[in-house]
Amino acid sequence: MKKLSFHAFVALAVLVIIVIQLIGDISQSKIAPQVQYGVLNLRNWNFEKDGAVTLNGKWEFNWNELRTPEMFAPGKDQHYVSVPKLWNQVELNGVPLSGTGYATYRVQIFKKSSEVLLGLWMPGAFSSYNIWVNGKLYIREGVVANNADAAVPSFRNRLIMIPAPKDKLDLVIQVANFAHYKGGISAAPEIGTVNQMTRKSKLETAKDSLIFGCLFIIGLYQFGMFLGRRREKFTFFFGLLCLAIAVRMLTLGDVMLMYWTSWYRWTGVIRLDYCLITIAVMAGVSFVHYLFKEESLQKFYFTLIGIGILFLLITLTLSPLLFTSILILYQIYIVFAVVFSIIVTVRAIQSQRTGATITLLGFIIFAVFIFNDILYYQGFAPIRDLAPFGLVICVLIQSLMLSRRISKAMGDVESLYFELRELNAGLETRIEHRTSELVRMNESLESKNDELERMERSRRHLLSNISHDLRTPMTLIRGYLEALYDDVIVEPDEQKKYVKLMLNKINSLNHLIEDLFELSKLEARQVNVEMVDVRLERFISHIEEQYELELRARGLMFACYNLTYRDAPPVSLNLRMDLDRMTQVLDNIIYNAVKFTPTGGKISIRFQYVVSKSCIHMSINDTGVGIDPEDLPYIFDRFYKKDKSRNSAVGGSGLGLSIAKEIVELHHGRIWAQSAYGQGSTFHIELPVYDL
Repeated sequence: MKKLSFHAFVALAVLVIIVIQLIGDISQSKIAPQVQYGVLNLRNWNFEKDGAVTLNGKWEFNWNELRTPEMFAPGKDQHYVSVPKLWNQVELNGVPLSGTGYATYRVQIFKKSSEVLLGLWMPGAFSSYNIWVNGKLYIREGVVANNADAAVPSFRNRLIMIPAPKDKLDLVIQVANFAHYKGGISAAPEIGTVNQMTRKSKLETAKDSLIFGCLFIIGLYQFGMFLGRRREKFTFFFGLLCLAIAVRMLTLGDVMLMYWTSWYRWTGVIRLDYCLITIAVMAGVSFVHYLFKEESLQKFYFTLIGIGILFLLITLTLSPLLFTSILILYQIYIVFAVVFSIIVTVRAIQSQRTGATITLLGFIIFAVFIFNDILYYQGFAPIRDLAPFGLVICVLIQSLMLSRRISKAMGDVESLYFELRELNAGLETRIEHRTSELVRMNESLESKNDELERMERSRRHLLSNISHDLRTPMTLIRGYLEALYDDVIVEPDEQKKYVKLMLNKINSLNHLIEDLFELSKLEARQVNVEMVDVRLERFISHIEEQYELELRARGLMFACYNLTYRDAPPVSLNLRMDLDRMTQVLDNIIYNAVKFTPTGGKISIRFQYVVSKSCIHMSINDTGVGIDPEDLPYIFDRFYKKDKSRNSAVGGSGLGLSIAKEIVELHHGRIWAQSAYGQGSTFHIELPVYDL
């Protein structure tokens, strides 16, 4: 069996309290003696065994008189009125009484002389009263006077202990009201033993405190939920409803608010009471409106809110005497609010909204209790003030509904979480697969795009280079031909000389065009490269065989130094390269060095292993004239021949180092140079090392 939730337990506890109270009231009304024409005979009544007695019945009544006990005397002009009953519901000599005025009540109680100490519980009267017992003044609640200026209203439950050594009690109550629309004794006093009346007083206080505490905690809890999830506005209005009812409990019964704040007066209490009723109604209809917004009646809702604001303004601006006179309008307003809530909830049930059925149950209970109180205040129902308890039960039921709704939502979230987790597990695999495919496609597209860009650059460079370097020799050849054609040169030896010059220029143009096409193909990665694994030792031997004899024949020293043993592991290092292309790179660098290194100079190549980059570092050093620092950044550019030592007189197209740079980058390496004019040059090449 599932455990009851906190809200369900509290609702059940409050309902049990109300049922016990109703049963007690009904049982006493059947058994206990009634006041008959100002007299109550309790000689045969045992308080210990039979319980306390409510002083219902016909009391002696003196309208517009404030009599003290000694002023009463037997007479024929005595009047009697039912207690409890408001003055507004009484006719005296055929004339209806007003709710404002003053009067004196009297009852004589005959009891057993053995009961020497009794308790009297007074549930309050509108709106101030004094109580005498056997000629002694016991209670002053407010200030009783015969005019509005002197009277001070106050309305609280009171408990007094009465020494009663004799068999008769003479109870006199003066009541004055100039501040409330209703006047008189609205609930009959009760008499019993001290323990019975003390227990009753404590039970009333405990009941109000229990309801206040529960609703206050629920209200704060709902506000906390709203702060965590502001989209669910109904939690805010439900919290406001709970807090409004909770604070209103401090204005009822013992009026604990006046005990807690001694400066707070009755007029402020009654004004706060009516404001809290209105706020609770507005919060209640707002709660239903936002809970079942799709089923809500928009115009009806906003009309109720507008009326509520109007009632708040009336309560805050008018005197209690005036705004309490329209209590029936407040009651009608509450009835319409309940009807609105029931209609919306019924529509929500038809739409199969979660929690709609239990919500309707709470509204029906509240509606029944409200109609009971309306009938009671109109004098047609015997049971007193049930609306506050009905409202509390309704609120607790709504709280139970919200708890179930939240639990269901949490359950749905958990189920969704597990479903999403399973879905995510499958999605992760698919996403990883799709991502890897996209990465491969992206890499392929990037490669194609790079290739297209290189081809486009190569095309543009080829065209610009042809235009740049072919124009001058073609112009010279054209000039020579025109000179021969116009017989400017007639000597055979001179003609042969010019023909030889033209042949040399044409040969240079052929070499230039070959270099241009070679460079363009390298830039576009359109050359055939045969990569093979070459051991470092073999590569060094190849270089020595290629250049050593030739350079020595030209009067230059040449040497290769393998320094990799300092940093490399004790294994053979492997390079992946096209040996012919890499030889082409070294040809460009070494033969450039030969051109600018005087006889007796030295050209050397050092090989080192760079651990951090896992590459071979080749440094090609010469002892030639060097390169001016201003020209050094541009030596790998196309056609760059603008340096003081390496001028056009020595020949060359200016494309050799550009081609060397493209070949090195094709091998995933890099090339750069260091030099100072007059101090030789050093070209650096880095090539990656691969495992065998």
